[in-house]
Amino acid sequence: MKSKFITLQLGIKKNKTDGLLICLSDNNNTQIISTLNKFAAAPIILSKKNISKSNPKYIFINSGNANACTGKEGLDNANAVLKLLALKLDCKKYEIIFMSTGIIGRQLPIEKICHAITNNKFNKYVSLKKSAMAIMTTDKFPKYSTKSYTIDSKKITFRGICKGAGMIEPNMATMLAFIETDVKINKGNLKKYLQYCSNLSFNSISVDGDMSTNDCVAFTSNNNVNLDLNNKKNLTKFLECATDFFISLSSLIVKDGEGATKIIELNIINSKSLMAAQKISRKISHSLLVKTAMYGQDPNWGRIIASLGSLDDLALNISKVKLFINDILCFSNGVPKDNGSKKLARSMKKNNIKIIIDLGVGKHSESLYFSDLSHEYVHINSAYTT
Repeated sequence: MKSKFITLQLGIKKNKTDGLLICLSDNNNTQIISTLNKFAAAPIILSKKNISKSNPKYIFINSGNANACTGKEGLDNANAVLKLLALKLDCKKYEIIFMSTGIIGRQLPIEKICHAITNNKFNKYVSLKKSAMAIMTTDKFPKYSTKSYTIDSKKITFRGICKGAGMIEPNMATMLAFIETDVKINKGNLKKYLQYCSNLSFNSISVDGDMSTNDCVAFTSNNNVNLDLNNKKNLTKFLECATDFFISLSSLIVKDGEGATKIIELNIINSKSLMAAQKISRKISHSLLVKTAMYGQDPNWGRIIASLGSLDDLALNISKVKLFINDILCFSNGVPKDNGSKKLARSMKKNNIKIIIDLGVGKHSESLYFSDLSHEYVHINSAYTT
């Protein structure tokens, strides 16, 4: 049995679908990871408690209101929603995971939400696409995917939905995601696999360098396919497939980064330490000059080198640093190598840009996906609440 999806009109958004109930399979195993933001929203606080008590039966999501920075009233409202849902769905309130997304600092319109829940029969199931549409905020398009792979002659499938377009920062983003696989996985291993795949996907994307209060990713197994994951070869292949799916889904968030026109893949290689590679990737992906150069299709690789060199607590062997953009060597041994080539300028018109910085001093690497910065981003975020 697969998970099923029911959409709701909760009254947070006027005359729009703004709620989603995910009915998990009866024999599921589910785990979540969530934001590290110190002002984590009420639903995040409750969901972390709930997942520690029981395997969930449902995931409830509202869009349009984050229920973050709302104090005791916010927690009380979230608890009231869970209590009413538990009554309607004949389960315990701690068997429901709660996710919210939207504007920070506003109380939920609790009476409208409770009215909508009370009057919904919860018997009309919808498609993956409509489910993704129900959780959108500033997203320009619904983000959903289904993909199958073959391991050890067995077909396995992943499917998922996510939302997010702004406040995207490594260590989660202003995003929510639900991913389901049919491979049988126990809860302990599921948590490890979720963390592994998220570190290479949802924790490796950036739009504007801000970490949200509401980020949450749920990974569930409906346990329909028996695949021997004790077999090292099978496990390696499974993690490759799972990571591929996680990256493909999270890349949709970067593609839809508010006002974004490009996806930039940044690879830091041959670093002395992983920490140094991570620090460099964060610095460059957050650089407004680098991001605007990407938007302007400007082959000004000097902005990347300048950003790299501005890290005052990082030791660099300048003579060993190499910079590649779209597989074109731009800088090596402290001097330019592309000489203003037309080939590089033409390549900057692509929607997908690949940057490689080879530090030449070690064996560690880090990859991160980020978006450019456009006029539209400023327009969207300067008027978000109005």
